[in-house]
Amino acid sequence: MIYVLKALYMFVLPPGLFIVLMLAVSVWLLYRHQSKIAWVLLGFTALLYLVSIPPVGESALRSLESRYEPPAAINGDVYVVLTGGAVTGTPDASGPHDQSSLSQTTMSRMAAVVELYARKKLPILISGGQVYENSGNEGQISKRALIAMGVPQTDILLEDRSRTTQENAVNSAQMLREHGFQHPILVTSASHMVRAVKHFRTQQVTVTPYPVAYMASRGAGWSARQLLPSSIAMDDLALAMKEYLGMLQP
Repeated sequence: MIYVLKALYMFVLPPGLFIVLMLAVSVWLLYRHQSKIAWVLLGFTALLYLVSIPPVGESALRSLESRYEPPAAINGDVYVVLTGGAVTGTPDASGPHDQSSLSQTTMSRMAAVVELYARKKLPILISGGQVYENSGNEGQISKRALIAMGVPQTDILLEDRSRTTQENAVNSAQMLREHGFQHPILVTSASHMVRAVKHFRTQQVTVTPYPVAYMASRGAGWSARQLLPSSIAMDDLALAMKEYLGMLQP
């Protein structure tokens, strides 16, 4: 019964709701003998359905996430972790005085670098600033989160000016050279790693990629759920498209 309810949710919420409505209008147009408009609308309906089912979005993400694998051993002299979003004016577990929070993407990266730090204690360079006027400073909030998770402040370096992945690479490269680091371990989402490595290479910085925060399942068997439209699947596809478009940036 629970799976039936979950399937129904997919068609009473967008994008499933829009697919049902567009299909109904198409049938009505065919009934009214307006076949040309009906077939055009059916084409858009089919396209919307295809981009909203998990196999499409997950395949696009998997094509990015499979480029690099986490190394078996940690060989480097500093972790470089990139931020990926924050909000301001929101309550936070750190206390009532902290009115800002990390996005799920950034928090997953911070949690991963803390796990790596527990395995091998190396300095952590956080790279990320305030992207929009109404968003928080990602680097500063991330530093607070790492301290709350037990990383000593003395082991944290902060670069809090970057707004793009390209700026992450430029500003991080400068700090790495200033502090004499030679073998940085780059920590970011698996889907983001290809673009991040590209920009660091442009700055003549050779990094060891350590992808984290995977989103596309590997080796999972087929299920009927994969035929159901969902906004999450569309988000996956949009994220993959954003990464591929970002690679076009010199």
